[in-house]
Amino acid sequence: MSTAPFGEHLKREREMRGVSLEEISAATRISTRFLEALENDHWDQLPGGVFNRGFIRSVARFLGLDEDNLVAEYALETKNRVDAGVIPDPPVETHRNWGPAIVAFGVLAAVVAGGWLLYVHYGSQIAARLHIKHTASASSTVVPAASSPPASAALELKIEPGKSMDLKVVADGRAVYDGHVETGKEMRFVAKDSLEISAADSGSLLLELNGQKLPPIGLSGQSGSIKLTQNDLKPAAGGSH
Repeated sequence: MSTAPFGEHLKREREMRGVSLEEISAATRISTRFLEALENDHWDQLPGGVFNRGFIRSVARFLGLDEDNLVAEYALETKNRVDAGVIPDPPVETHRNWGPAIVAFGVLAAVVAGGWLLYVHYGSQIAARLHIKHTASASSTVVPAASSPPASAALELKIEPGKSMDLKVVADGRAVYDGHVETGKEMRFVAKDSLEISAADSGSLLLELNGQKLPPIGLSGQSGSIKLTQNDLKPAAGGSH
């Protein structure tokens, strides 16, 4: 096991093989931003938890390194640190009545869960209705076609996992989901500018952006991530070129 810092060791192994970050990203579907964070030990810029270990295994496999040894080196390097997005367990205190706090937490969790379910199931419908109302009001005023470009449509993403896995979704720079999903559970997310998806099994994730089916973001059994923006929306069939 190397005595050098984890990121320095990983970067040296990559450079010894004459491989660029872009080549690793293309083969593993891991963003170059995450690969740079690994090589610079910037743990706060990574998804954290199983995603970090999945990234490391994919990179090790591509470079021909021992996956278990590299993961063990990462675990030793990050000992006593908290992964990004992972909340540590609170310290246990004795002689304290946690009953009222547990009840309050349960009520709050139920309210948040209910709001989240409403957002997942009806968010896209609400956005669509608001867009229709905006279009109807705008139609009353005649504006020359060349005077201003059309407004960008909201990004509406549908996710359906082909198998149970850990999933993280970031909408417009804010994490909106970070947890485990079951096979076949359909999830919907809405964003204005960007959606970033990280999955533990990227090849088993079915994605649909504004009704357009997307190819898998990685290989089956491997972790991967992708960032979707307005540029990923294909023009409607028969539209102007």
